[in-house]
Amino acid sequence: MTISLYDIFVLLAPPFAASMLFVAIHANFGLHVLRRGVIFVDLALAQMSALGATIAFAVGHVPTSMSGLIYTFLFSAIGAGLLTVGRGLPKVVHTEAYIGILYVVATAATILVVDRSPQGAEHVKQILVGSILTVSVDDLPKFIMLYGAIGVFHWLARGPFRMATEAAAGSPQAAHKHSAWIWDFLFYLSFGAVVTSSVATAGVLLVFCFLIVPAIIGSLFTRRFVGALLIGWFGGAVASAVGLAASFGFDLPAGAAMVLAFSLTLASAMVLRAFVSVSGAARKARFCAFFQGVSAIVLTIVCAGMIWFMSMPTADQPLLDVLEWASGMGPETIMTPGERAVYADAMKAVSTRQAQAMQFTLLERQTRPQSQPLSDDEVRRMGAFQQAFNEMARGEDFVATSLSGQARARERWYVGPAVLVAAMLGLLAVTPRKMRARFFNLSRWRRPRRMRRRPSL
Repeated sequence: MTISLYDIFVLLAPPFAASMLFVAIHANFGLHVLRRGVIFVDLALAQMSALGATIAFAVGHVPTSMSGLIYTFLFSAIGAGLLTVGRGLPKVVHTEAYIGILYVVATAATILVVDRSPQGAEHVKQILVGSILTVSVDDLPKFIMLYGAIGVFHWLARGPFRMATEAAAGSPQAAHKHSAWIWDFLFYLSFGAVVTSSVATAGVLLVFCFLIVPAIIGSLFTRRFVGALLIGWFGGAVASAVGLAASFGFDLPAGAAMVLAFSLTLASAMVLRAFVSVSGAARKARFCAFFQGVSAIVLTIVCAGMIWFMSMPTADQPLLDVLEWASGMGPETIMTPGERAVYADAMKAVSTRQAQAMQFTLLERQTRPQSQPLSDDEVRRMGAFQQAFNEMARGEDFVATSLSGQARARERWYVGPAVLVAAMLGLLAVTPRKMRARFFNLSRWRRPRRMRRRPSL
């Protein structure tokens, strides 16, 4: 049972479209947040929204229903009011400290409510990581209408919002204007509306990445608001595509995979910024330093991984898994013919099980928009598959892990030392000469200069 490119497109196209909408609206708020210097305001508002959703869940409402959204937006509005009032605090109270207190109090209240709710742990997990893969085509129009209306409002009021941002950042020209407080509240209120809709879908962690990472990427290359916004949109689109592709390709949780993809995109943008902002000679020097640093980190990880491999060959070996995947030579190359046959059957069963799970997911996603119920045979098949899924997974994983551990125990003394020595030699080669001389204290091995004899009187 194979999965076509069309099936992959049908599965990932709606989540990617939703991610693009999230990036488009959150990057605008992120630039304002960076200039205000209140980086964690998104977490505070998101946690206030999560508190409202948790209370709605505790009283019997579905968080994504109309009643649940009203609860969520109400607490977001309370958070917006508290953040606006925070502008009048004494200067000795830092804004980030006030936001942190608001976040901690909202989190503590959420835990207290969850403690009295059935299945509270699953609800907290849903709030943190979200379920962006469950977005369907029918969910996109409501995001488009909401974010479109907020985007138009921000475009029409871009002048007052910029004034409020400058006042919050400490500008003396804008701080004395009383209208800045009103626009500040409207900014946080619209921000709360965006967070209310996005947290329920993407989770608190991913929403924070949508807000901050594209804004930082855009700010790295330009100070102009529009230019930074466009660059941030491009960086967010790349990160979303990479995260969703990694989630599908490696069977990872979508939210966590996208958070890591955003982090890698930000790191790549910072490296690119370090090279494009200097002259040719400085760029060459930075490139050499960057190459030496990355090589040293990779080789150090290889040395540590080989030492771990030689000491504990049957334990988890993530570095060896990567090397085997890159070289195409898995543990089956050093197995006996009988072990190789059993290992191949186990891996074939694993791939078949994954393909069946994907087919059932696609079938459910395709029938949901059309409101067509599944047939009795399909329901029985899905029930039987879900019942046997965990038992099959445990058995196949145990067989594959046991055979891999036995094979690696045989190869540790002729693969581990060879790779370790090669990595240590490479680490010595990329180390700068001055550091090598200081480490080995080469100066004591140098022949001392002969002292010139003074002529006798």
